[in-house]
This record gives sequence, structure tokens and C-alpha cells, in this order.
Amino acid sequence: MRFVIISDIHSNLEALASVFSDLHNNNEKIDKILIPGDIVGYGANPNECCAIVRFLKNGKTSLKNEIQKIIQETDINDAEQKNIIDYILSMGKKAIVIAGNHDKAVIGQPSLCSSMAASAENAAKWTAKVLQKENFRFLNYLWFRKKLRKFGIELVHSTPVYPQGYEYLKNAATLNYDLLYSKLTFAGHTHRPAAYLYTNQKRDIIASVFIPADQYDNRLMLVERQSMVRLEEFDVALNSGQRYYVNSGSVGQPRDGTPKASYMIYDTDVHKISLKRSEYDTESVKKKILKAKLPFDLADRVVKGI
Repeated sequence: MRFVIISDIHSNLEALASVFSDLHNNNEKIDKILIPGDIVGYGANPNECCAIVRFLKNGKTSLKNEIQKIIQETDINDAEQKNIIDYILSMGKKAIVIAGNHDKAVIGQPSLCSSMAASAENAAKWTAKVLQKENFRFLNYLWFRKKLRKFGIELVHSTPVYPQGYEYLKNAATLNYDLLYSKLTFAGHTHRPAAYLYTNQKRDIIASVFIPADQYDNRLMLVERQSMVRLEEFDVALNSGQRYYVNSGSVGQPRDGTPKASYMIYDTDVHKISLKRSEYDTESVKKKILKAKLPFDLADRVVKGI
């Protein structure tokens, strides 16, 4: 079984499209898509991203023409557009999707969210105004967590112990073995790819934070700063007494210094998780954000990856 983990899309259509382009071009055979929340927020294409995710989850044939139109209206070249459309349409009903804090904020459930920075709050208010009814209903329907018991996987946006609270910078630091309820927990939220191995004796940092040590700053989690090695993939042992917490980073607004869409692939047959990056036209996305009169810092972050 091969899973692709796509988190924190944040209304960035071009970044999301680039992931499917990358999967197609690398001939990746994917069985399931895991989406740990924050489909919307920050970016200028919330309805388009919601429509794609809705199709991935529900596979409704009525969405096929809409998806074709959405991709065809991007600046991506025609040949690549066809590949992206074909790949998306091949993945209908293969996604498991949960809510993120931005998803809930835009539908008027701020009590479930941690406080937002001013630019994030402004983007949430803008998104709420432009969000179509069917996408509002879709976001409202999403749960905070999902377990795939057959594979020992749990999907959360931040932490399993308090998913509706969305502990932000402290999410891995507040965890221990007993607070991870599944063998493998996939999350997002911090926009920085990372992975941790926990045992029932102690927490072991296994050098699987995927960002170079020289790009750390004091805003990052303490436990992340302890790791000094960059890895692109690692083996998942799933031994007795071991549990993993894995953050796939952000598709639409990475903050690890790499302005590319970040996602992961988990192959259960070879017990391996791989970090992937896909390039897209960040300047085009920046222009879209500014044209929508969303905060400048949100546009600037897209091109800088910070």
C-alpha cells in the first residue's frame, strides 16, 4: 500500500497541481491520499482547492468538468495540464481528509482554534466571504482526526491528544509515547517537515527532521533544533514499543526555507517514508494573492519559503 500525504494546501492551487504533476512524472502509483487539514486559508484559490479535495474524497462525477476547468485556467502548459487532470481524476474516492484550524476558522468556528496572527485572521475573513456554499458544507463536515486501524495510522492536524486545540509550536514537544494512540501519526500545521520516533522508555530524536540545521531559528520547536542531520527518507520499523509522529510539511506555504510544495510518500510494503518537493511558479501565486488584496507577507512567504 502506498500513501501520499498532502497537508496544509492553504488555497494554493498551483502548488497542489504541482504535486499531482510530480506524482505523474515520477510514475508514482498511489493507493490512498491522506490530507491532514488546512485546505484553505492564506491563498487566493480556496474554492478551487476545495473542489479538487472534494473530488479526491467523494469521487463525484459532477466535479470532473469543474476540475478540468480549474486546471485549464492556470498558467501551466497544456501538456502538463492534461497530466495533472488525468492524475486527479484517477484518484477519485481515494482521499481521507480531516479539518485544520484554518478550515474551521473560515466557517465560523474560531473557538476550536488557537489565536491567529493578524494576516492569517484577515485571510480567513476574506476566505469566508468568497467561499462557495458547497465548500462551506464540505469543510463543516470534516472531522478532527481519523484512524486507519488496519495500517496502524492516525491522521491529525496537530496533536492526537487535543486536535481541536491545535498546539502550534509545541505540538511535538508536548507529546510522549502514551499520547500517541497509533503506531504512526501523520500531522501538519507547523509547515515544516519533521519526524520523531517515540519509545515507551523515552523520546528518541532519530535525525529525521528534514531541514538543514543552519536554517533553524528560535521559533522552531526545541526538539527540532536538537536534530543536526537532514534526511530525504527513512525506514519505519513499527516494532513493539515504538511509535512515530511525522509532519509532512506544507504544500501551499512551506516555512522550512524551501519554496517548493512539500509532501510525503509512505510505502507500507518496504516500510519507508520519503519526503518529496515539487516546483511551481511561486511568482504567479504571489501575484494572485496580492491581486486578491490579501496581506503582503502571505504573498512574500510563498516565494521565500519561510
